[in-house]
Order: sequence, then C-alpha cells, then structure tokens
Amino acid sequence: MERGPDIFDDAMNTTPVDQWDTKDVEKWLIANYFDPHVSQICDVNGCDGPSLLMLTEADFHLYNLGLPIGDAKRLIIALRKLQLSSVDSMKRLGLPLHVGENSLSGQGCQRSHRYASISESDVGDSLTSSVELIAETTKRFPPEIWKTVISAVYMNTVLLVTSCVMVIVHDRVPDVEKYPPLPDIFLDNFPTIPWAFTLCELIAVGLMLILIAILFIHKHRFIVMRRLFSIGGTVFLLRCISMLITSLSVPGVHLQCAPKTHANLAAEIKEAVQIYLGMGMAIQGVRCCGDYMFSGHTCVLTLLNFFITECRC
Repeated sequence: MERGPDIFDDAMNTTPVDQWDTKDVEKWLIANYFDPHVSQICDVNGCDGPSLLMLTEADFHLYNLGLPIGDAKRLIIALRKLQLSSVDSMKRLGLPLHVGENSLSGQGCQRSHRYASISESDVGDSLTSSVELIAETTKRFPPEIWKTVISAVYMNTVLLVTSCVMVIVHDRVPDVEKYPPLPDIFLDNFPTIPWAFTLCELIAVGLMLILIAILFIHKHRFIVMRRLFSIGGTVFLLRCISMLITSLSVPGVHLQCAPKTHANLAAEIKEAVQIYLGMGMAIQGVRCCGDYMFSGHTCVLTLLNFFITECRC
C-alpha cells in the first residue's frame, strides 16, 4: 500500500485538524510511518486532533507512550510540520504561535502574509506555551470543601481536648516554693515587662486578620484552610501529650499559678469550655498555668507566620 504525508494531506485536506477524531489521527500516524505506535497513542490514550496539536515531547514521558528516542524526535518534527500547516486550527484551540498581530487599521493588508514567515523556532515557542498552558490548567485543583470541613472538625475537636488537658495540668502545676523557677540568663537579667504578653496576643490577632484577608482572595483558599486546620490540629494534639507527660515549674514569681480546686466534674468542664471559647488568650480573661513545656502562643504565632509568608495567590 502506497502512503506518505502528501497522499494523506490530499485525502484529508477538507477536515481541519482540530476536528479530527482518533481514526483521523490513526491515518495521519500511518501516513507518517508511525504504525507501531498507533495503538498506544490512539487506542490506549485516545488522542484526537486537538490532543495531537498539543502533544509535546514531555507528554511521551508523562503518559509513558513508550516511543524510542528516534521515533519520538521524528514524531515531534512531524507535529511541528502539522502545526505549520494548521494555523487556523491552532488559533481556534487558543494555542499561541507568538506571531505579531497587526492592527486592523492601516496594516490590514498584511494579514494574509503574517503566517507565511512562521519558523520552526516559532512553533517550538508555541509548543512551550502549550506546555505552560496545560501546566497552568492542572494547577486548578478542585476545592473539595468536604475535606476542609473534616479538617476543621478535627482541629476544633483537638482544641476542645487541649482545653480539657489545660484544666488538668493547671491542677498539677508544681508548687513555686518547692520548685522555684528554672535559671534563665535572659529572664534573670532583664526586668519584667508587664504588657509584653498582651502585646504578643495582639500580634497573634493581627496575624490572624491578615491570614483571613489572604484566604478571602486566595484562589485555593479551601486547600490552604484544610492544610492549616490539619497541621494546627496535629501540633496541638502533640502539645496535649507533652503537657500531660511533663510539668515544668512556673517561669517567674510574678505569675499567680496556684492550683485551682474544682468542686466537681461539671466545674472542670465549665472551665474547659471557657478556655476553648476564649482561645486560651489572657485578653479574653483566660488564666492558665502548667503548659510551659509546649507554648500554645508560640505554636499559633509560628503557624500564622508560615502560612502568611508561604501562601501564594
């Protein structure tokens, strides 16, 4: 059977490439002597005309088309020639060729000639742009809101457990007279700043407002939120374990950290709920001790800083 690109073009010149189905692509492959790869490209991967025009050398490895390097290079050359002869199809598919557009006023007479000077480097640029276009499309991950809801429930459950643990560790805080504050070079040589802790919490509130503003305009806000909930919940869960295992002495004599005596379980639950609703912050009226081994304020400030600086809109 006689075959070749010219014979194929004569037979198919009435059908634009962007309207080809897999059978047309199969005929084109056979006409260009790529018979061994017809099954893999057309039958297995379902490559039609638009897919053929966007096919790149990177796709051979990404989708494991299994072409030897010689056949892969020859197929790329054939694809470039096909693109050169299918400019209209490329335009309909929105695949840029990086050819300067002439305005309709004054230079409209050059429209019929502007595609005649397309070089293989222009087609190579268009292939690169096609790869970038596909890569950009694949970045549009689905929001999967249900995962965000699950991670939010997970973090809130952990925070509630943390509040209960804080009630327990507060009752186990070591006696200051028996276990004095540990020596610290900084704290022992600098005066106490009464408003520093309040300022720390106000900074945390400010960072939270900044993160909320970022999430409001972020195109992947649900993905960022579920990562925040998952990481934050896990960090505070580890904090619970750390606080239960090790109780450090009160860091300074200026702190009032006497163990609280609760009349019953209901009083302890009420205290835990107050800690949960107040988010463990002193500016919300929460006063707790015994969690010095693993600072919750440090965790929050660190997480907020990381998510604000690393998030990309």
